[in-house]
Amino acid sequence: MGTPAAETTPPPPPPQAPPRQAPFQPANVEPRRKSRVGMFFFGAFSGCLLFFVGFFFLAILAAALGGGGGTDFSLSSDKVAILPIEGEILESRDTIEALHRYAENPMVRAIVVRINSPGGAIAPSQEIYSEIRRTRKKSGKPIIASLDSVAASGGYYIAVGCDSIVANPGSITGSIGVIMQWFELRELVQWAKVKPETLTSGAMKDAGSPFREMTEAERAYLQRIVGQLHLQFVKAVAAGRTGKLTEAEVAKLADGRVYTGEEAHALKLVDQLGSLDEAVDTAAKLAGIEGDPSRIYPKRREGSLLELLASDGGAEGLVETMLRRKLPRFLYEW
Repeated sequence: MGTPAAETTPPPPPPQAPPRQAPFQPANVEPRRKSRVGMFFFGAFSGCLLFFVGFFFLAILAAALGGGGGTDFSLSSDKVAILPIEGEILESRDTIEALHRYAENPMVRAIVVRINSPGGAIAPSQEIYSEIRRTRKKSGKPIIASLDSVAASGGYYIAVGCDSIVANPGSITGSIGVIMQWFELRELVQWAKVKPETLTSGAMKDAGSPFREMTEAERAYLQRIVGQLHLQFVKAVAAGRTGKLTEAEVAKLADGRVYTGEEAHALKLVDQLGSLDEAVDTAAKLAGIEGDPSRIYPKRREGSLLELLASDGGAEGLVETMLRRKLPRFLYEW
């Protein structure tokens, strides 16, 4: 009898690894976030870049507008600046400052001085005339005078400082002369039973007093000053019209009369008949600008009545200012 077969025992299953447990996290603690330092610096860099780009654009914009505001905006460097001189000429500062800005602005190639004035005080008229001539020489930019309705006496004095003068046929110009006038209030003062008293350090200190009749010596003294100022006017016109009029020829025209633009052109007091557009075209041509140039204008400063009152100490100052305008003054004025 055979031996029974040995029973085979199956091998035990391989041990299994215990299941992985999630890492322990304390209660109420959020998961750790990624650092945002890089994003912060990227945003800061982008913001600075946009700021500098915007600043650069505004700088170009300011330069394009000539520092004084204007029209016909363009980034072109072919610009003609229009400089208005309007009303009675009493001061020169604003006009001279505008001339300096335009002379220094690389985008301005030429300047047109648009004059609509009957003239005014002598010194400001002479200062603007001299500064126009100096600016022409220093900057090399052509400066053209454009005569509006009136450019007489001091207004014409300024015009002859320019390279060329363009007038409308109906413009009123000329009036090459000096005027001094005031009211004699002697009889009015007597009627009001007021007796003015004046102390002076010399015989001519109160020459031209409105409270008494002028003496012959005073009249001759003041007439001599008028003659000197008139001769200065004649010489300035002759210097400005060199090659067109001699001093003797100017003297013949300088009896104080006004001329229409058409007459002035025939007498060689102006160079061309035309409007502001023709003056701009002439300026552009002298500056070598091709095509239609852009125009820029200075900002107009409007003074309020409140500022006028405050500037001279209230209503009393305003009255004093009006009275001073009626005292004796030497004027290049029509």
